[in-house]
Amino acid sequence: MNAEDRFALLERLEQLRDSKVLVYFSYTPLDDRILVPLYQQLKEIGPTRKIDLVLHSFGGAVDTPFKVVSLVREFCQEFAVIVPFVAKSAASMLVLGADEVVMGPLSELGPIDPLVKHPVYKDLWVPVQAVRYCLEYLQRSISSSPDSEVATSISTPILDKLDPWLIGDYEKTLKASRQYAEALLSRYMLKDSPEKVPVVTEALTEGYFSHGYPIGRREAQELGLNVIEADDELWSVIWQLYLGYEELFDK
Repeated sequence: MNAEDRFALLERLEQLRDSKVLVYFSYTPLDDRILVPLYQQLKEIGPTRKIDLVLHSFGGAVDTPFKVVSLVREFCQEFAVIVPFVAKSAASMLVLGADEVVMGPLSELGPIDPLVKHPVYKDLWVPVQAVRYCLEYLQRSISSSPDSEVATSISTPILDKLDPWLIGDYEKTLKASRQYAEALLSRYMLKDSPEKVPVVTEALTEGYFSHGYPIGRREAQELGLNVIEADDELWSVIWQLYLGYEELFDK
């Protein structure tokens, strides 16, 4: 698929959705580097009634989704996110700042478990919940061991590798993800159903143990999110567009 084919699909998607469409398609962590090019694109579009963001991302930094939502909403009255395949972790948090999320049979959201850079391996990003589970595992191992000296000898080398400042920072990141989720839901996605906000926040930040757990469109609806099911021509255009960008990245 060439650029003209992708552009034709984008035009058709705008017609079907009566919106202006932006695309964020990435296999690297979502972070603040998106903000300047996003602003440039929004300036070119100018103020408009409705913006759709086609989103493909496996997540990233905890603060970025809130910034993206705030920036996009400076330029539109309505904001929707279209998920062809994957919008996980921090990308799922971005979805919470939309008025609606458009999903198809293969679309996946995920638990809100932001990624942080590994303190030693700088190119490695890890789910921040992994640190909490490590500490909980050590606590259980020590408390349940019949021989406290053996348990201590096993756990001490691990604990020595955990910087208390980093642990505190990771805990702040967990609390921040919950704060952002509540703020986005209450202002946008669930503004008309405030009673659902704490329930959905709890489910997305604490309710799943796998970072990659697939929350499909049916489960997203059951959670209380405003899901638009993409079928027929709408889904065909969205999926073909996804395949076009996937092909572009493969090259």
